[in-house]
Amino acid sequence: MKLVVAVIMVLLGIMARPAQAADTIEAHYKVAGPWAVTTADAPGYKLYYPADLGAGGVKHPIITWGNGTGAVPTQYSGLLNQLASWGFAVVASTDTTTGTGSEMIAAAQYLIARNTDSSSVFYDKLDVTKVGAVGHSQGAGGSVNTATKSGGLIDTVVPIALPAPIWVGSGDKFYVDQLACPVLFVSGANDTLISPNSALQTYYGQVPGAAAKAQLKGADHNTVQGTGGGFLGYVTAWLMYQLQGDTYARGAFAGTTPELNTNANWQNQVEKNLP
Repeated sequence: MKLVVAVIMVLLGIMARPAQAADTIEAHYKVAGPWAVTTADAPGYKLYYPADLGAGGVKHPIITWGNGTGAVPTQYSGLLNQLASWGFAVVASTDTTTGTGSEMIAAAQYLIARNTDSSSVFYDKLDVTKVGAVGHSQGAGGSVNTATKSGGLIDTVVPIALPAPIWVGSGDKFYVDQLACPVLFVSGANDTLISPNSALQTYYGQVPGAAAKAQLKGADHNTVQGTGGGFLGYVTAWLMYQLQGDTYARGAFAGTTPELNTNANWQNQVEKNLP
């Protein structure tokens, strides 16, 4: 009888299939989001944003981006397009030295100003109360400086491959102990020279408020360039959580068992004071 039932199930196409790997928060956010993306150039900036800005009455949070030393926004097209596809308006300074934060602050203010410019495609389409600062290497330090020097403009920071103090020039010094907004430190596990876990752990410990930290296995200092590699999922999820109030994305970092802490592709994961 069991054999007969099994044969019937095969013929009907309903034989039980091997279990599929459960979807994860990281997997959900590592692929392109629901928004088609367009790009534009402005004096001093590269812009990445949803093609149908404001559709359905949506107001788009702002991301100001900081390049690594000698780099330009197009070297990070994977990550910047990814963020735009999830509904963020990204303004990336084309400056190749962004460590002071001044370039990133000016970029954020440039896009905020477009929100009140009736001739701009961004007119009344942005949520100027939700602004994140994200950067790589020197730009990671710039993202911290953007938050601490902009008078409360920045709501969250994601420094990617934040350099150890020995690599930071006197004019680019940053002070994570002055951060008043949540911060996610991420780096590559193979980045043992410029952004080692020892430095990130010290930075994490100095943050007085909400923070998280993790290293991507197999990644080096410049893995975030190009496609964005394995950084896409959790960087996107963090920004969705912090700037769009996404409760599903929150589960990657907060709650009883944050998904990040059980992900075998990451190491040295810690979190504190996350809402």
